[in-house]
Amino acid sequence: MKKSLIIICLLLGLSFAIAEFFQDKSIDSDTDATTNQKLFRVAILTPVTHPSLEQIQQGFCETLTHNGIDRYQFTVYNAQGSQTLMRSELEEMSSKRYDLIFAIGTQAAKMSKEVLTKKHQTTPLVFAAVPNPEEHHLVQSESTPNGFVTGISEITDYSKQMDLLAHLKPDLKSVLLVYDPTNAGLDRDRIIVENKLSTMGIRLIPIEVFKTNEIKQKVSPFIHEVDVVMTLKDNTVVAGLETLVKLCHTTQTLLMASDLDSPLKGAAIGFGVKEYDFGVEAAKKARLILHDGLSPHQIPVTAVDQFKLKFNTLSMAQQGLPLDPFLHYLIENGEGI
Repeated sequence: MKKSLIIICLLLGLSFAIAEFFQDKSIDSDTDATTNQKLFRVAILTPVTHPSLEQIQQGFCETLTHNGIDRYQFTVYNAQGSQTLMRSELEEMSSKRYDLIFAIGTQAAKMSKEVLTKKHQTTPLVFAAVPNPEEHHLVQSESTPNGFVTGISEITDYSKQMDLLAHLKPDLKSVLLVYDPTNAGLDRDRIIVENKLSTMGIRLIPIEVFKTNEIKQKVSPFIHEVDVVMTLKDNTVVAGLETLVKLCHTTQTLLMASDLDSPLKGAAIGFGVKEYDFGVEAAKKARLILHDGLSPHQIPVTAVDQFKLKFNTLSMAQQGLPLDPFLHYLIENGEGI
């Protein structure tokens, strides 16, 4: 009986030893045993659920995984419009020690750098769709970032956008600009638009909204006084675009957006860049860091600058700007180059 117990104990001890051996010698968490590919853990921080931001995220993930050289594990953090939640999520990210953080938009990028800096962490941080990253103290300069941060800046061309608008609507006399001044950089954009329109003899009426549910109440008293309603790249206003579309349809007032997604929701015209491209370009920088071993400070900040014009022909007709039949045919059946 004693011999049996001794044998059982020896066998149990051996099994634990074998298990411990294989646990210690198991594949490193950063390597795939079957393919010998490096596995990179990437955190993605987005400020809110929005089609444009989702396109950026999609472009980033698809570009990184396209070549098949490395493997990536993406964890998406969505702040749902809450700065408190965003900070909490960043605290979690810092504790999990990701290989790289991808921050979409100014707020996400600024808070990411702030939290990492306070914790004396230098996790590579790549941002996308951030206007004037130097002014937001994300990088020392766009050509030499000097730190653990680099990314893709967002530029605008309101001068060209206003010229196109005036060409489409030659009798243009006044524009109603609906925007949330608490969104980073939008007050600056409002000034640029106002100055450009002033040189064209066109009056700008700015309407500040701080929540989506304020749009109807604040816009309704002024919409009959203007020829065009304009939006910027503004998460607050774009989230309530349906309200603006209804008002513009009812009053036959043209709605022009500063992005290419809003025409799909009812804006008559959109002017901007493809959001997907922000993700593509950001992924290229992430790959230089993770696969090629470069430091973010060695990678200059660059911009997406391929602006396009998009029409919603049904909305144009409902908002008082029907197209010439031949031009309508070209837009519906042609492809621009």
